[in-house]
Amino acid sequence: MRHLTLPGPTTVAASLLLMVATGSGCSGTAGSPVSGSGDDAGSTSSGGSSSSGASTSSGASTSSGSGAGGFGSSSGNGSTGSTSSTSSGSPSSGGSNGGSSGGSASSSGTTSGSTGSTTSSSGGSSGAGDMPDASGPPSICDGSGSRALTSAESFIDDFEECSISPGWSSFNDVMPTHDVFRIQQAPGGAAATAHCGHYAGTGAVVTSAGGFGVGTVYNVAIDPAAKIYCIDVSQFDGVSFWAKAAVAGSKVSLNFVVPATNAQSTDAMGRPNGGDCVTNCYNHPRTTITLTADWAPYSVKFTDAAGGSAPVGNRIQELAWLSPDSDWDFSLDEISFYKGTPAAGAVGPGPKACSGDGGP
Repeated sequence: MRHLTLPGPTTVAASLLLMVATGSGCSGTAGSPVSGSGDDAGSTSSGGSSSSGASTSSGASTSSGSGAGGFGSSSGNGSTGSTSSTSSGSPSSGGSNGGSSGGSASSSGTTSGSTGSTTSSSGGSSGAGDMPDASGPPSICDGSGSRALTSAESFIDDFEECSISPGWSSFNDVMPTHDVFRIQQAPGGAAATAHCGHYAGTGAVVTSAGGFGVGTVYNVAIDPAAKIYCIDVSQFDGVSFWAKAAVAGSKVSLNFVVPATNAQSTDAMGRPNGGDCVTNCYNHPRTTITLTADWAPYSVKFTDAAGGSAPVGNRIQELAWLSPDSDWDFSLDEISFYKGTPAAGAVGPGPKACSGDGGP
């Protein structure tokens, strides 16, 4: 089973302070999906270039980058350290360059059914993610810029590596230093697994107050060294995952970062590492989900991610889970693409043998 892990951004902000938030962790029992609806958790008012790295499937070497899918300055995780969006030169309301805002679109999301499948209806959008005009360059993802996934490449992450995947990055508009809270690997995963990803923090300036908010992003595609910027997900219907929150009723929005809504940008080496959008970017297609305090499975069809200025289509660059709250605490696990019916339990191969526990 091939892991869609791309190493995350290289350190460009040595002064970034790591503050691991305390919270509920990942312990808990599996729960059933909850029915409910809510406003969209994701705002598109902030920028930052996409995180980048090497794809394990493409065989390319680690490359540098910054940002978190155009949501704001971000911190990366794993052995490559952390980043902020200040090195990318891409538009950002929370980063160094100001830049344009895509606006925030409102959408509703409901969860139902034994598998936790999620549907959404669009409440309209404000701000369109503009593609380059006909006289401009083609999409960065055309031709060899995209890698087509096979039906066997559904697995995304289960947090069972020896440390959290460097494909993850996080952003949070907290003062005096942005992005001090990161998603962390934590014990007690969903579906009787050993670990999950836990993202918690306090004091963020939310988008409704003019900030760039809170989110955690997983890079599934962008690899400037290999000149790959998208994955083709034609073999799949959507994304499934398990989640829970410290406070029942908390909302998160799953955002699909696509080239039409992701801003053009370059990494520290001058290589493209963003999308096609040139104005009013970051209004990504998304669906909002209301979480329970216990683990529950959720699934989001690509066609149901209606709260953005462009549809998902067949090309994806990153996945992002955004919270609308100033104080946030939620956990994720068992993330995969799916076709037809989502997997009912664990999606990954399980824990790895690591140094210190009898492994290599």
